Formats: sequence, structure tokens, C-alpha cells
Amino acid sequence: MKKDLVSIIIPVYNGSNFVREAIDSALAQTYENIEIIVVNDGSKDNEATEKICLSYGGRIRYIRKENGGVSTALNLGIKEMKGEWFSWLSHDDKYEPDKIEKQIDALSQYDGNVQISLCECKCINAQSQDIYNKLNKNRFSSSRIIPPEEMLENLLIRGCFSGCALLINRKVFEKCGYFNEQLRYSQDLLLWYKIFLNGFETIYLTNLSVCKRIHNAQVSQTGRALFYRDSSEVAREIAPLIIQNTIGKNRLLYLFSRAQAVYNCKDALNICLGFAERANLFTSVQKFKLKATLLYGKIRPIVRRFFYKVFYKMVTQ
Repeated sequence: MKKDLVSIIIPVYNGSNFVREAIDSALAQTYENIEIIVVNDGSKDNEATEKICLSYGGRIRYIRKENGGVSTALNLGIKEMKGEWFSWLSHDDKYEPDKIEKQIDALSQYDGNVQISLCECKCINAQSQDIYNKLNKNRFSSSRIIPPEEMLENLLIRGCFSGCALLINRKVFEKCGYFNEQLRYSQDLLLWYKIFLNGFETIYLTNLSVCKRIHNAQVSQTGRALFYRDSSEVAREIAPLIIQNTIGKNRLLYLFSRAQAVYNCKDALNICLGFAERANLFTSVQKFKLKATLLYGKIRPIVRRFFYKVFYKMVTQ
């Protein structure tokens, strides 16, 4: 496994501001058996992104396609990759030099029985400066193999982790499928749900190996309408899978429903409640708590906007 080829896939759209840092961090990996695939998702920036990518010559594989969203770029990269392992690197993020090596070393201890590795991220701003240490807390207390239902529960309580922190064997995609190309915000979260509902374990590393950049132009800051639209589609697909595939289906479906309420996704919450009703899940107390949480979800965006305005204004420019 230590000799396996790892494919680092970098989807980019109008990324001339940060893509050079991302590519350089991929080229700087201490694990030598890598290929770097940059997929230009139809950038419209007077070829600024393309010129940067082409300047690397044969050190990377460069693919240009019509704009279709990050899912289409990632899926194309996965289908084109030659490696046994997939590593996603957003064009505005960076890897620490030993990110791939640490994950491959950890996975090698289990003789191919574990197909996924997750490391930790630190957050940086547009100037690559570290920001707000509380964002960098580890998801689990120690490095170990995490069972799939625990990974699901952690996602539902703590929110989505960075896809760039993962290393995934291509066999996982063969079983679970690819990123949903109809979604523009939650395509990664949907796939992570499906992977863990299919029973894949994860080796978790406490190492801070990815620099996740927070800036005003990223979709997570500008695409809330896309998030609300995607949430209903995710609920329709995931709620029945939780009921069918998990032992603790009541708790996990409740946590999934609560997450919809926290983010004020009323339509998605109603979808979850419908599946729960048909499966005879949820007590009256649980239903009441979900409705109360939805009220909190309505004021949560106001509180968050104030928080970001006060505390993050200087670091996210």
C-alpha cells in the first residue's frame, strides 16, 4: 500500500487567486507516488486560471471542461484518475507536506481492511494566516478506527468535515457512487452520508494536515439558497437509508432531523418527519423538541451574521 498511486484532484473555477498555492502544496508532498489532476470547470476569468495551470507543464494533468459545478469536476477527475486513492484538494485550500504520507502510513497498518482516512484541518484566511483556534478542535479524542455509525453521529452533531481531509480508496466509489451532480452545495455531505451508511470504517488522525481557507467569495459564504434547495433532496435520499441500514435508526434519524431544524430547513424536516411517522419512530417529546429547534433555526442566521461581522471581519477579507 505504501507504493500505491494517490491521485490528488483539484477542481477549480475562477481560481487564479489561490490555485497556485494549492498546486504547489500538492507538488510538495513527501509521499512521492502521486499524480495531480487539475480540472478547470469552465473558468470565466480571461484565461487567468488556465495560464497558471498550464505553467506547470507535465508536472500536473490539466483538464478543461464546460462549467457544471464542483461535483462534475470531481467526478471527471475520479473517472480519469489512475491512482488507487482519491484525495480532494479545493483550489483555495492547501495541504501540509506530509498529509498524504501520514494517511497512507496509517492505512498501511490495516492491510487494506480500512478504505478511508480522515485527518484534521486548521483554518486560514485569504492571506494564509491562522484564524480562531476553536475552529481547529479535533473531531475525536484520539487517533483510532471510527465505526460508520459513530462517523454518522459525529457528522450530524458537529456538521460536515472538509472533504480535503479525506483519503478514499477508489473501491468506495464503486460501491457508493459518485458526487450528485444535481446538487451545488451539499454534494459532499450527501456522499459522506452514503459512504458511512454503506458500512465503511475510517482511520482518524489527529494531525492538522490541511489548511482550509475561509474567505468571502467561497460558496459556503455566498450560497445559502443552494443549501436550502439541496437539503430537501438530501433528506429524501438519506432518511430512508438511515431507517433501513442502521441499528440505532431512531437516534440517528432524530439527529438528522434535528440538523435540518438547526439550519432552518423546514421542508427537509417535514420530509424526515414523514418517514419517521411511517416507520413509527419518534416520541411526542422528540417531535416537540424538533419543532422548538426549528424556532431556534429561524434566528440562528441572524446570530451567526452578527458573530462573523464582529469576530471574523478582519480575518476573512
